[in-house]
Amino acid sequence: MIDFLIFMFLQYVTFDVETSVIKLFEHFLRFLFFLLICLRDLLVSIRKMEQMLYDQVVAPVVKFMTSHITKHLGYVICSTKHVTGMREKMSRLVATRTDVIQHKNRNETNDKEIPAGVEAWLGEVEKVKDEVESISNDDIGCIHMKNRYRAGRNAFKATMRIQELITENSKFTWTEAPLATGRATSSTTSTPLLVSPGGNDFKSRDIPFNDALKLLQQDDNKSQAIALCGMGGVGKTTMMEQLKKVAEEKKMFDFFVKVTLGGNPNMFSIQNDIAICIGGESLREATVTARGETLQRKFEKKLEDDKKKILVILDDVWQKVDIKDIGLTSPLPKGVKLLLTSRDSKVCKLTAGTSLLQVVQVNELSDVEAQKFFSECTGVSKEHDKNLFQIGCDIVNKCGNLPLVIQLIGTTLKSEDDYAWRDTLNRLKNHDLDDKVQEIIKISYEYLKKDEDKEIFLHCGLFPEDSDIEIEDLVRHGWGLKLFKNVSTLREARDRTNTCVRNLVNANLLMESERRGCVKLHDLVLAFVLARVSEGDFAWIVNHGDVSTWGRDEMNESCKRISLTCMGMSEFPRDFKYPDLSFIQLMDGDESLKLPEDFYASMENLKVIAFYNMQYPPLPTSLQFSTNLKSLCLHRCELTYDCYHLR
Repeated sequence: MIDFLIFMFLQYVTFDVETSVIKLFEHFLRFLFFLLICLRDLLVSIRKMEQMLYDQVVAPVVKFMTSHITKHLGYVICSTKHVTGMREKMSRLVATRTDVIQHKNRNETNDKEIPAGVEAWLGEVEKVKDEVESISNDDIGCIHMKNRYRAGRNAFKATMRIQELITENSKFTWTEAPLATGRATSSTTSTPLLVSPGGNDFKSRDIPFNDALKLLQQDDNKSQAIALCGMGGVGKTTMMEQLKKVAEEKKMFDFFVKVTLGGNPNMFSIQNDIAICIGGESLREATVTARGETLQRKFEKKLEDDKKKILVILDDVWQKVDIKDIGLTSPLPKGVKLLLTSRDSKVCKLTAGTSLLQVVQVNELSDVEAQKFFSECTGVSKEHDKNLFQIGCDIVNKCGNLPLVIQLIGTTLKSEDDYAWRDTLNRLKNHDLDDKVQEIIKISYEYLKKDEDKEIFLHCGLFPEDSDIEIEDLVRHGWGLKLFKNVSTLREARDRTNTCVRNLVNANLLMESERRGCVKLHDLVLAFVLARVSEGDFAWIVNHGDVSTWGRDEMNESCKRISLTCMGMSEFPRDFKYPDLSFIQLMDGDESLKLPEDFYASMENLKVIAFYNMQYPPLPTSLQFSTNLKSLCLHRCELTYDCYHLR
């Protein structure tokens, strides 16, 4: 060290023999002073470096380690608090989800827009719900540190995710914008999607789903157009979406164009949306015809020049669509498949034109599937609450196993008390439909184009629930009531009735019966009919339940049609007078039933009498007062007197 200082000193000064000692000593002091300054600066630099090292390395590491240890210790110490907070947040999220589902269902029923991202949000909520249900803090004692840590950590993370979903929901903007203007979307086969055939694991849907999928895969000359048909709420659009996903996954088509039509499609808007989908540019033409021709050229370019295969989907078809307006020709050009969803198969046939159309019928769920689906919607299983589960099964039965109706009612009853379930079942038994459910059927009814179809449809509501309605009875009733225009013979009336029935079956408002020559009404459809004919200008009286207390409170002199099951009735009210009555139908009356002698005295406008399984039906001489009588129908009735006076 001394040698080094001497060396530095010799470098600092220029040593001269003649230099005096004092001068040398002065230089030495200066050197020492310089050295001290250097040492001071060095110490300051070292201290700054130490502080910087502490601030930038040591302190953050200590802070991170402290917070990390504190957080993880918190998972153990506050495990119960985290789980409780998670459950409270989850309850709030479930309530929010219920509101979103109800809002979504209302918009779907009323053809209103649904914000983008709602379906994905609901899916995420279900995932989080399953995760929350798997986290439990029960039966974890203080000594089970590992279990407490795991429960606390998972609950904390789930709570954060729940809050994110609640915040995300607040960003959805719901509007009353209708879908009536039409909507088109497109996609290519870029991203494969994993789906379960038929959707929702409904095994009863596998057959129609696979049938439709095979038709999509077949050559154009075997099936150019496929129609998914069924009554409202049965799940046609859901199956269509699943078919589209599988077609995308299997890369069956190069391009997909989906158009949602609705009740009042705006063809200008639809054409423009399709143009953007397949060409990227809006249409400038001023007429529907010119715009359709432009679309046709765009399709031809995709098919001929680009050699693409295209699936065109027309969802929710209510009336005939001229496919020339959307750029297609009849028959469809090679490389194009048409997939439709509609409540009316006849509309699909008219839309397809000369193209080969295959109709795939989408029916209701099986009993087991419907009950399982309702349990999923309500969160109530047989193991959870046996009594409530049984009420749910009865509700499902009254819902007719329709998925949309089950979902509407199920989400409404979720987390409700048992009295709400019993009240809902009682309302369904009394044909008191929820407004949203009634709207599903109302739309189908209002889109019947012919008044005769509507008349026959409503007249079917005069028969008891689940009964096989003989078409021949409808012929005789319709003939007598003069429901048909320009019909002069019974044969013509029969042909017209069968035409009306076929139109109603095609519209899925009537169902084919297992009995030949008969049709049936779905329970929910019957409820809609009864609600409609019990008010306004109809004023019909229909009672096939407990008529033992039937009397004055149900009487209305403006009533035009009456249908009663008389089992349990001992006598008719004495003042049974209906001057506007044109139709009366009585069923299942035994010998104890007493009718007034002047039963027909005040029925001047009576046109049709129909008795089914009646013992000693009323056919007194007062029948002469009914000068307008056209049809008298007796089915399995016992007569004990001469009917000569009826001639």
